[in-house]
Amino acid sequence: MPTNKNAFLRFKILDQLLSESVAARYSMSDLAARCNEELKGKGFDPVSRRCLEKDLEFLQQEFGNIKRTRAGKSTIVSYESRSDSIFNQKVSQSERKLLQAVSHILGRIDGLSDFDFLKNLSHNEELDEPIISFETNSYLEKKELLPKLLGYIEMAQSLRVSYKSIDGSKSGEVDLLPRFLKQYNNRWFLFANVEDGKVLTFSLDQFKSIKPITKKIEPAKIRWTDYFEDIVGVSKKDDDDVKKILFWASDKQSAYIRSKPIHSSQKEMKKAGKELREKYAVPTGGHFFEISCVVNYELKRELSAAFGEILVLQPQSLSKAIHDSINEMNKRYACLMEK
Repeated sequence: MPTNKNAFLRFKILDQLLSESVAARYSMSDLAARCNEELKGKGFDPVSRRCLEKDLEFLQQEFGNIKRTRAGKSTIVSYESRSDSIFNQKVSQSERKLLQAVSHILGRIDGLSDFDFLKNLSHNEELDEPIISFETNSYLEKKELLPKLLGYIEMAQSLRVSYKSIDGSKSGEVDLLPRFLKQYNNRWFLFANVEDGKVLTFSLDQFKSIKPITKKIEPAKIRWTDYFEDIVGVSKKDDDDVKKILFWASDKQSAYIRSKPIHSSQKEMKKAGKELREKYAVPTGGHFFEISCVVNYELKRELSAAFGEILVLQPQSLSKAIHDSINEMNKRYACLMEK
């Protein structure tokens, strides 16, 4: 299979042209010219005729139904009929349900021009009611950037982005190489390399503008599954160290986090339970757990969100940070209750 960065888009364009060619009768030169015109219109670099010939060979091997007809000095390349489009194939009932689920995973994102068949599937009234649902954020700003960023990541295209801080108080501009997209807490985040190899993280709603640039930014060697292995959420600094975090959870909360661990490293300290209970002044009942990860904002929020059903015991710096945050919250509520 062709490994070029924009292969899927070329297949989509060639598929449409091969259908049109049944009546329009395109030669290989016509296909190359029209395909490159479409690529340029979508912000992609043109490709060679040899590259497109390899694409056609792949489509023929995988799907068949491409015919070549001599017409004078030219050879007409087309499908045998318009209905041979690989993006217009009938799917089974189970496949339809799966595709419906995929369209919901994409969160009904505007601007997915290369995936219109999923969008159409999601809104086709003839299809069954959904049998699975995923969380989405219909109020998410800048979600239309997602398909563009996907394309830029595939092309390894450097960008100049204008951005604002989360609270909107600061603005800036930076040249970067987009590398990875991740959804967390109903928001999309872009992970990118800058020239010194560092990783910057932006939520999509921070971007004011993005544009391709010719500057070459080399990608840092990062295995993204490893990058996220040590964190909860998306926040991570280059100098962050993994910490062992010991915490107590109430019986009710223990049942919850056993089935939905706070971090993949989570383990229950069953054998050390008696010793830990003697060492720490925790409420009656409950259980002790340990995780190994980076201490970031998302972890603090996760541990604080249990409203006293989780108590952080170690490290003391994290325990104190959560304690101070809760104290500040209590002061604000006290002021509110006094009025």
